[in-house]
Amino acid sequence: MSIELKLELLNQKVDKMINLFEKTMTILEKKKSKREDDITTEWSIEEYRDSILVKFSYNEDFKNYIKEIGGMWLIGKKAWMFPKSKESQIKALISEKYNDWTFTKVQV
Repeated sequence: MSIELKLELLNQKVDKMINLFEKTMTILEKKKSKREDDITTEWSIEEYRDSILVKFSYNEDFKNYIKEIGGMWLIGKKAWMFPKSKESQIKALISEKYNDWTFTKVQV
């Protein structure tokens, strides 16, 4: 087999790989866009023992901020826990940073 034929076959394979990569990227971009559109902007505080629980729909930025201000993740409750004594401070911090989000206080 000549070198020219080998190069042509190699080019065809590379072209197929590029097309496959482009299709995959398009699918991933559509999925990411859909996830971003589905993000709700609501959060809540619920009393729990001597603590409060902050709950919200998943949002990476919000999660990182809650961690930064001292929230402790409770797996079983699927919420971030803070001391009850800091409720007003936590509410103020979150409300200031996410002022366009809807807040609800859940009565238990």
